[in-house]
Amino acid sequence: MGSVRSRVPATARALASHLAETYDPRVVATVLLRNEADAEIESITERLFLSVERDLQRAREAGDVDPIPGAEDEQARFDYDTRLVLPAMLTLGRIHVAAGDVPLARVGRDVDHEFVARGRETTRNVVRALLDGDMRDAINDDEYEDFETNLRPRERVAELAQQSLQSGVQAWFDADETPEAVRSAYDHAVELSERHQEEDEAFRELLDRFHDADGSEERRAAAEDIREQYKFADAEDADLFESATDLPYFATQYARVGVLYEDMLNMYEADLGVELGEGFKRAIVLMVLGAQIGLDDTDDYPEDKGTQLTPVTAELNLAEDRTAGVERIRRILEAYLDRADDCADRDDHLTRMAVEYIRQQSLDRIEGLRT
Repeated sequence: MGSVRSRVPATARALASHLAETYDPRVVATVLLRNEADAEIESITERLFLSVERDLQRAREAGDVDPIPGAEDEQARFDYDTRLVLPAMLTLGRIHVAAGDVPLARVGRDVDHEFVARGRETTRNVVRALLDGDMRDAINDDEYEDFETNLRPRERVAELAQQSLQSGVQAWFDADETPEAVRSAYDHAVELSERHQEEDEAFRELLDRFHDADGSEERRAAAEDIREQYKFADAEDADLFESATDLPYFATQYARVGVLYEDMLNMYEADLGVELGEGFKRAIVLMVLGAQIGLDDTDDYPEDKGTQLTPVTAELNLAEDRTAGVERIRRILEAYLDRADDCADRDDHLTRMAVEYIRQQSLDRIEGLRT
């Protein structure tokens, strides 16, 4: 029989935890707003993938790809499993709040519907850019398991899907009404992300040195290099952060994924001509870094443990035993999410509940590392 914790959904635990800390009646409206924004993001993503499917159908008719056995009479189908869109959902929710478009509070208020419409359009373009970048990384790493399709070869389908999204991103950048700062933010994120990809081989070599160490002295030296060069490396180009750079793995995880979301938020600000607030931006980035450790890296540990240096593989390799390593991962996760919650505005219930949701999901995953 599972634990009581495992039988209560993470969403319910996150809401209960947040309600235990606040008695603000606006929390109910926030829950409804989250549902609305989540539905909007789902609709945006579905429409983007419908566009991809149309391009794939044309590729199929041209003989560039073929249906899998049994799908000869079907239209091209495509889906892609990603967790990327939560920050976009939170930003869209913040746009609704700024426009006065909040459930239970719309009646009698002057809602800025034009701003909401512009925010939705920006969100559509930002989500497309995020998916484009995520797919590109997956293709570069030969990771095709998240591409779901009824066509083959899967590698070619993935390339065509990514190209379809990239063409839409380029059209956004080329539009006369799109500020140049939007492209600049995107290019900055791509530049730093690609630089991290180039450094990733050096991180793999650090883990190889640790595994291949001959004797305790070599092993201690390799462990110290992992701590110095990976766990507590100096952060670069993290001007938004002053107090977070003391967190373990901040520099490497910021370059790996955090900068993508910081520049995503910069793209929003440039396209809409508004400021989202530095506290909100810091909270989103720190939340993403926590999710990367507690969800993605924890889920990927079985595949990564012998070849890929991540905070999870590092801690489980460097700890004196499995229990100690799992406990360190839990404390690191809590540190990131506590800092994210501290950065968010006290009345930003949407973001703070999302932080708590990631905490509850991650703790479930991390607990599974004990076995």
